[in-house]
Amino acid sequence: MDRDQNILDYLQDRLTSAERGAFESAMARDASLAAEVDVMRRVRAELASTPKHDKADAVWDQLSAEIDAAPRAANDNNSPWQQALKYAAAAVIAVAAWQVTIGPRINGVPDGFRTASEQSREFTFQVKFVNTATFADIAALLTPLGGKISDGPSALGLVRLSFADADLRDAALRALQEREALVEFVAE
Repeated sequence: MDRDQNILDYLQDRLTSAERGAFESAMARDASLAAEVDVMRRVRAELASTPKHDKADAVWDQLSAEIDAAPRAANDNNSPWQQALKYAAAAVIAVAAWQVTIGPRINGVPDGFRTASEQSREFTFQVKFVNTATFADIAALLTPLGGKISDGPSALGLVRLSFADADLRDAALRALQEREALVEFVAE
């Protein structure tokens, strides 16, 4: 404990007999401590002997009644934007919850969409078309073969083609290897 607290505990008789004896022996060795205890003892005696104001309680009761009776503004300490922000936050939370919980169950996964981590169950190979090939040329080539572009083009220009079964894949592989004017490279 600190020195001031020890003095207060001593004057208010809150020390055990052992602590009281140790404190009194400390006062005997330290004159400044004894002087502080003496000053505090005289201050306490002076405050105790001073007469209490006759109407001290009445003054406090009147002040308290005036504080309680004072009208408060309807928006006391409330910003006009606070309510709008509460509604906006509730709307954002509701939309986010909808997107995370309900939306995926209703909409499902669109056809032809596959995540990057999902393994393709279809039969695939990679193709690099010539730089002059247009999308119309590629579509005209792939449609009769039953192929679709499932990934790409990569940084090297490679496109992954997917087919429903092995027979379609093999037939498309042979057909694309023969189309040198449109296909630059085929990799299994």
